[in-house]
Amino acid sequence: MLAASGGAALVSAAATDAWQTTRSGFSRLLGRGNPQTEQATAGRLDRLAVEVSRAASPQELESVRRDLQAEWRGRLKDLLEEQPELAAELGELIDRVEGELPAAQQTFVQNNTAYGGGIQNITQSGDIIVGDAGRPRR
Repeated sequence: MLAASGGAALVSAAATDAWQTTRSGFSRLLGRGNPQTEQATAGRLDRLAVEVSRAASPQELESVRRDLQAEWRGRLKDLLEEQPELAAELGELIDRVEGELPAAQQTFVQNNTAYGGGIQNITQSGDIIVGDAGRPRR
């Protein structure tokens, strides 16, 4: 869905070197030539960037990003419902933003081993439960 990709690209760009291009592009797209609307959108985007930069932990950052992506997905969905002719422009903006995003700088490896019918509860972008989830915990 284009609106979901747009929300993800927008939030992913916050607090990166791609932010100014992203902020400018989304302000123009959502403002549709109205300087007051563009300015109001830029203000919303600035608050988004501040919210992302204030996250104190990786877990909080993930939660903030998830909430903001949902919010902006809704805004973009509404925009496309009202003005479907903007789909191509939004697609181009998403491509431009994604092209400017930094490549991942870190690699994470997680090894988990359970013996003797043990149960592991693993949190990794959601819960992954290995073993018998119905078994009582001790």
